[in-house]
Amino acid sequence: MRVLLVASFGGHWVQLQRLATLLEVEEQVFVSTAGKQNGGAAYYLDDFSVLELWRGVRQLPRAFGIVRRSRPDLIISTGAAPGLLVLFAGFLLGKKTLWVDSIANCRRLSLSGRVAKLFASQVLTQWPELATGRVRYLGRLL
Repeated sequence: MRVLLVASFGGHWVQLQRLATLLEVEEQVFVSTAGKQNGGAAYYLDDFSVLELWRGVRQLPRAFGIVRRSRPDLIISTGAAPGLLVLFAGFLLGKKTLWVDSIANCRRLSLSGRVAKLFASQVLTQWPELATGRVRYLGRLL
């Protein structure tokens, strides 16, 4: 199984790296933002927030290209908006997608997580009290 793992720099990247160590798969391909801080990624996107939708729309062709070139069986993101963008491209290309909301969101899902609920194959929270409906709790990464 080939897995495409996507996260922005900082805490999202740390959580993604911890998740990656738990996966027993044939190949892991990483996508991130801010190449200097997140060395080791095969692909990079410009960072943006979900409130800067115009910047995300401009990067959507790049997200499609990353998904097509990496040919993943599964796409996993721990956030933030660039991860959501790659998940959305994967969804449109018929890929399985998994959103893991950041542990920082203890009172409600992030805005990106709430959007991911609309199309992601699975949505996970790291707080049991936030698991409702399509959102499941399987534990914490930190």
